[in-house]
Amino acid sequence: MAIGNSCAIVGIGRAIVQRGEERKTPLQLGVVAAAQAIEQAGIRRGQIGALFTGRTPQSYMVLQYSQAMLNELKIGPMFASEMTSHGGGALGGLQLAATALHSGVIDYALVVTNEASGVWMNQVSSNAAWEGDLQFEAPYGCSTPSLYAQFACRYMHEYGITAEQCARVAVENRRWALDHPFAAMRSKGPITIADVLASRMVASPLRMLDCAVWYPGGIAVAMILTRAGIARARHSEVTYLAGFGQSNTHEWVGERMNGWGYPPIEDGPDLIRTGTGVAAKQAYAMAGVTPKDIDLAQSSAPFSFANLMMLEEMGFCGRGEGGAFVESGGVDYDGGMPFNTNGGYLSFGQVAQGLYNLQETIDQIHGRAEGRQVPDARVGMVHGHGGPLACHSVVIVSKEPTHG
Repeated sequence: MAIGNSCAIVGIGRAIVQRGEERKTPLQLGVVAAAQAIEQAGIRRGQIGALFTGRTPQSYMVLQYSQAMLNELKIGPMFASEMTSHGGGALGGLQLAATALHSGVIDYALVVTNEASGVWMNQVSSNAAWEGDLQFEAPYGCSTPSLYAQFACRYMHEYGITAEQCARVAVENRRWALDHPFAAMRSKGPITIADVLASRMVASPLRMLDCAVWYPGGIAVAMILTRAGIARARHSEVTYLAGFGQSNTHEWVGERMNGWGYPPIEDGPDLIRTGTGVAAKQAYAMAGVTPKDIDLAQSSAPFSFANLMMLEEMGFCGRGEGGAFVESGGVDYDGGMPFNTNGGYLSFGQVAQGLYNLQETIDQIHGRAEGRQVPDARVGMVHGHGGPLACHSVVIVSKEPTHG
């Protein structure tokens, strides 16, 4: 618990480009977001002691992407690196930053994640090429949904999860998206469970409305972190990094079945336990809170069934109970736990490596949500997912320290 609440976010910046607008690269967006975060924090460029970026954006492939970023920002940090654990690396950058800050070696860290694939490339074909095993999966023309469908089949078989229960998540996520000005599916209107079940099959059992929509553009988010003592003394708005955790289990789906002897698959491989449970347990212990203390939660799970799995592993219901939980109103827009309050990947849209789910949570707990405001939100949990259910990061943020 010593590191929990010891660091805080004191500056945030964001840059967005929509398809059809003037094209901008991920690097351009990242630099704008970083400059905004530095300005909001009220610090000088020379005070930044660490820079952590997500992995190289698909639409801006260069070696040493973090070096390209620091070159544009004209900063000279002690630490600079890329977090390469797929989409889980976005939150992972904050975790490394907090570790460096807690050590006392540096005073300020900058974390930047950005992508603009929706402007520059065909995300459907390119993403599958990244997530399929180059020898045993990609040559057979697999799609990203077909990779995840294997997990979905096993999960639904093991626990009796129904297509209707999965669809309920998509319906409620869409309701949140209708309130958010930047959500990709806002203009498409509400959907029903019947709409989801009637949408075309993509990879059984996944139908089109069970799948994340690619964001039609690009987003960059940047955050400045410092130690809590510095934050309270020098900065007007403080968001505490109360707890965090991370767990990475595999790269390819086939390799997932070759692993055992480490959490969460100590007793042998399967397709229904992910690293989210491990990461969430770490985060809860660090923050000194339980699921009952969480006022809202976000997940970057890109399919409806995976959201059920993440709700289970984040501790909001028991294992195998995700379907019953949502069916009983557990994440209902009206009366349920606020979940994916910008619409999630299913309706806000997927932009690889994004910190925008964390930004949404911070906006909510400070009472300035761009969409529907969650009343009295003070503690939020964010889950970052990457790869074919491979990499998982969890952070808990709060308006006030959660302990000590």
